[in-house]
Amino acid sequence: MKKFTVALLGFAVLFTSAAYAEGLTLGASVGYVNVEDNQPGFDFEANDTGYKLFASYEFANHLGIEGGYIDFGKPEDQFQGLFGRIDASGWNLYGVGNLPLSDGVDLFAKAGIVAWDADSIIDGVLVDTSDGSDLALGFGARWNMTDTFGLRAEADWFDIDEADSVWMASIGFELRF
Repeated sequence: MKKFTVALLGFAVLFTSAAYAEGLTLGASVGYVNVEDNQPGFDFEANDTGYKLFASYEFANHLGIEGGYIDFGKPEDQFQGLFGRIDASGWNLYGVGNLPLSDGVDLFAKAGIVAWDADSIIDGVLVDTSDGSDLALGFGARWNMTDTFGLRAEADWFDIDEADSVWMASIGFELRF
């Protein structure tokens, strides 16, 4: 909860200071998170609902940056008769390329880094805490409903060394200034 409060406060500060920053976009998404980690004697594959808050700035025609906070949810799986859960979140920074298809629809792709931390919990007991910074890639589509409001659908993949696969498919909204 503390991480969510800090992210929300940071988002509010960005929002209030961004009122005069043309090219700035603020948004939020919610979606499906999948985490897989298969090792000898350990097979974890689970999904949950996650969310992200983001801010982006387009500084050149069709090029920009995006940064934000992501909560990977709390995927839970049962293995060897025990319940295991991963509680993970992170901050990301991407370079973004936009491809306008029409006045109302854009495609985008992004590449960057995610700085994450995760707690591994088995039957309610914290057994491991880890963190790192790894490659993050994403792509999606945006529907610009008005000059200041849009919807987006996207997929993000995270090359986290401690897991075999971590990805998120989400839908959300954008507010443009």
